[in-house]
Amino acid sequence: MSSNTPNLNLLKVNPVTDGNDTFNIDTMLNDNWDKIDTTVGNKVDKVSGKQLSTNDYTTAEKTKLSGVATGANNYTHPTGDGNQHVPATGTSNNGKVLKAGTTAGSSSWGNVNGSEVVEDATHRFATDAEKATWNAKETTTGSQAKADAAVLPINNRLNTESLTAINLVAGQQILNATKNARLQGLKVQGRTLIDLLGGAGSGESLTGWSLAGSTLPAISTAQKKSGASSFKMASGSTGGSYMTRDFSVQIDKPLQYVFGVWVFIESYTAGAPTIALYDMGTNTIRYSTSPNTSIVGSWQFVPLKLPVNNSLVGNGLRIVVGYGSAGASTVYYDELRLYAVSATDYAAIGTTITGAAIDALLPYVPPGINGVDGLWVRRYGRNLLPSVPDSLHANAKMNGPYDMTLTAQGIYNTSYIDFPVIPGQKYTFSMDTVDAGAYADGGFFGSDGQNIMQAFLPMTGGSINIGPAPANAIKIRVYLSNEINGVYRFKNWQLELGNVATPFQPREDSPISFGGVELHANPTDGNEPDILREVNGRYEVTRLWRKSNLVGDWSWLFDTNYTGFKRVRVILPTSSGINASERVTKYNGYPLYPSAGVYSAADQSTLYNGVLYITIAITDSGWGDSYTPTSDEIKAYFNGWRMYNGASGVATNPYNGTAGQTKGWVEILSAGNPVGVLPTTIPSGWTPYQLLYRLATPTTETVQEDGALSLLEGDNFIEVGSGYISREPARPKKNALSDVYYIGLNDAGNGGDSSLKKRASEIKQVFKNGLPDFWNIDKLADGTFYAWTDNYDTAASYSVSYIKLDKSPVPSVSGAYAATEKMQIHDLTDAVTEISSTVSVLAAKKAEKDAGPWITPSAVLSGFTAFDLAYRVNKGFIEFRGYVYYNITDVPVGTKIFNLPTQFRPVRITRMLTSSWTSKVDPMSSAVSVGVNGDITTEVNVKQNIIFDGLRFPLD
Repeated sequence: MSSNTPNLNLLKVNPVTDGNDTFNIDTMLNDNWDKIDTTVGNKVDKVSGKQLSTNDYTTAEKTKLSGVATGANNYTHPTGDGNQHVPATGTSNNGKVLKAGTTAGSSSWGNVNGSEVVEDATHRFATDAEKATWNAKETTTGSQAKADAAVLPINNRLNTESLTAINLVAGQQILNATKNARLQGLKVQGRTLIDLLGGAGSGESLTGWSLAGSTLPAISTAQKKSGASSFKMASGSTGGSYMTRDFSVQIDKPLQYVFGVWVFIESYTAGAPTIALYDMGTNTIRYSTSPNTSIVGSWQFVPLKLPVNNSLVGNGLRIVVGYGSAGASTVYYDELRLYAVSATDYAAIGTTITGAAIDALLPYVPPGINGVDGLWVRRYGRNLLPSVPDSLHANAKMNGPYDMTLTAQGIYNTSYIDFPVIPGQKYTFSMDTVDAGAYADGGFFGSDGQNIMQAFLPMTGGSINIGPAPANAIKIRVYLSNEINGVYRFKNWQLELGNVATPFQPREDSPISFGGVELHANPTDGNEPDILREVNGRYEVTRLWRKSNLVGDWSWLFDTNYTGFKRVRVILPTSSGINASERVTKYNGYPLYPSAGVYSAADQSTLYNGVLYITIAITDSGWGDSYTPTSDEIKAYFNGWRMYNGASGVATNPYNGTAGQTKGWVEILSAGNPVGVLPTTIPSGWTPYQLLYRLATPTTETVQEDGALSLLEGDNFIEVGSGYISREPARPKKNALSDVYYIGLNDAGNGGDSSLKKRASEIKQVFKNGLPDFWNIDKLADGTFYAWTDNYDTAASYSVSYIKLDKSPVPSVSGAYAATEKMQIHDLTDAVTEISSTVSVLAAKKAEKDAGPWITPSAVLSGFTAFDLAYRVNKGFIEFRGYVYYNITDVPVGTKIFNLPTQFRPVRITRMLTSSWTSKVDPMSSAVSVGVNGDITTEVNVKQNIIFDGLRFPLD
């Protein structure tokens, strides 16, 4: 096979493989010679002595080489500006740049300054301040972290149920809330106060006090903290003025006692007003204190704490008050009280609780046993002022709420509004424009009714900041008045907390109250309290204590005769207290000594195995040493009557049942109105013995609240008090001289007595047929309120809710409000659910009756005596309380006890299982039956005492 040479590409024939091929002259011979000839033609012949490069040599390169000048390799560097050598870099100019010098041809290495660089739009320098600003700019990560941190509280509020706990103290306070919310989960503990002085410190009477001094103490109406008067001590030039009194009260050494009194210094020269405790019947002083003599012209509260394990000697103490020094000083004393208090209250008094706050904690209460009665909590509206002035001038009339026209006849035809203030608090007053010639102004007032500090200048409208209120201020008074005759319009007055005026809005209070609910605790140390609390939207009371009036319709029996006194007894219901846990007060308010079964004197008591024993002095009862009173005569005593020898005509002569004596009775309080027939009525003004005892088993009952308490975002003015009475049936009476009807007024001379059961310090609402009705509210000189109207409906039923004037202990109140939106939604959901549930239950019940009032049987039969016996309708059942006592022997089967009215009778004969006993140590199972005719009879032979407490049967 043929091939080609590598350089000239000549054709070669292989004789072995191509030997038989035809010889082609052109391809095998001529073409090869042409290639050789061309190659040889392009070859340069070698000349002797000359060399040829292996590199290509082109014409262009030859031309370039021909352009080199003669002697070009003989070069000399030029001199002059621009031709000098670059300076050596050395070892210290690393990183520097070559910079022209100040003379021609000079240069050097140097650093470039920022001022030497020319900036343009795309090349700029940054200053340190600019870099600091840029460095401070948030990074993406930092921005996200901050955004997350900002959102977290919102997420927590939306996703977390959280409450803010609060604690409200007795009296007035300001609470700052973070948002509008309902105050929920209220919890209140009971307290019991018994004035060991039995009301002797009221300032209304000097009876029982020993008076001394150059000027004898007197009763004065010039100054008073409460009631109509106070004790006045006016020292003369030759001596002081003071009074003393012994009190046979039991002072237990391990317990805590606090004496308190309000003092008003009218004038002062020297010395110190006296407040002291002595050993009873002696002049041995044990403890004393004095008021602040720099406070002249206003009331101040002065406490005196007896040390624990005090050094008083004897069974009682002597109280001395007055002014022992000569001079021209006048001092008033009012509301003296002595209480046993809890260790917690004792520690707080004088430390965390001082001044008037002590009075709020330990108020002056009426004689007897006083629990937390009718608790109420009120959050005042943003606008603190009412729509109608407290005192409306005769020439002023109301056009509507917060709208008054004054037709002034002469100057200063003044109406005014009072509102309590908190010392140190700032306020803002505002009102719409007032016509020229009229004005609104006011001032802060102290407890004596005197102006302490002008609160704001006369104004013609707009707003003005007031305060802070002085330390001894108790109220602010706003005057709406005039300086010249004319007709003036006053509109939209407003007082609010703080120094920022907000748009006018009417006052909208948010109150919650518990009328008819009385809460107690151990009266000696405050332990084991009754508890009122909210549970699942409803309120309930867990009771450990029960209070009862010891009245004449109880089954009193004679027990034992002693010299100078007698012991009587009465059997309590099965829910009686634990031994020695009772406390009894007398008709005059003095506490009886608890006895351990050893009776050494009158005015002692014992609760043992459900039987209450009381000792009574002959001087109180009128039962002579040789006379044994009957059960009915003991009942007369507990109804307010003392027995005496009617034949003697002397009310203090006891009746002994001897020849020539006749039975007579006089009223214990007045020692008058003698009668010769056993009385069954109760004299006016009689206060019965009272009993407080510990229940053997705590009970829980649902109570009804009035209202619901909400908080406003920001500051809230809140007041905690007691004494609320809900919907008391009213007896409106018409004034004979007009067409006006009154409630709460004894107007016997001109129409009748419409007095309420208690004196009212504030009338909250009058109801007509159960619905709110508008009545005018006015105040009497003694501080009590009454209501009147000229639009009376003789066919309607009226009731009234009010706050009683007599004080009760005021507790602290704990609770919480929703701190997050989710908690608010939860609270609202619960409220809606509760309302829906209530509506559903009411719809399902239809004819089922709610709990009605307790009804006392019109008569008990067959020789029975009733003990707190009553019945009522409650949720479709007839339920009972109390028990009956058979005056003869054990009760035979079929004995009729009493009869139920038609609407309280069962539809078929009903059997109720109960128990009966004779001496409390021999109870037995028993039964009574209720017939369709209403007769309740014994179904088996039973013992003398038959329990009805807790029995019930269905109406259908």
